Amino acid sequence: MKKFLAFLEKTASWLCSFSPDKYVHMMVCAVLTLLVAVFVRVCFGDDGYICVGIGACAAMVVGFFKEWYDNFTDGEFGYFDLVADAVGCALSATLLCLWTWCLGV
Repeated sequence: MKKFLAFLEKTASWLCSFSPDKYVHMMVCAVLTLLVAVFVRVCFGDDGYICVGIGACAAMVVGFFKEWYDNFTDGEFGYFDLVADAVGCALSATLLCLWTWCLGV
């Protein structure tokens, strides 16, 4: 039990070490993936998995261009922000693919 509690403490301290900006990047990309996937599904009626892929790619493109814009305005390209974007896209895409598979749509 002590090993498990130590593991939880290390995990919690690791998660708290990230800046709030990274969590914002993650959540915005997750929501953007969801919105684009639902939009493509409703408007074009494609396969659910294709819609999820389009949504994830669109969110990553938006994240990349946001960092590109930051590079010109602040002089700093945030590679870790892109990693947070990718984590958000992967999280949302995984949940959407599971939902598509469970519902069979």
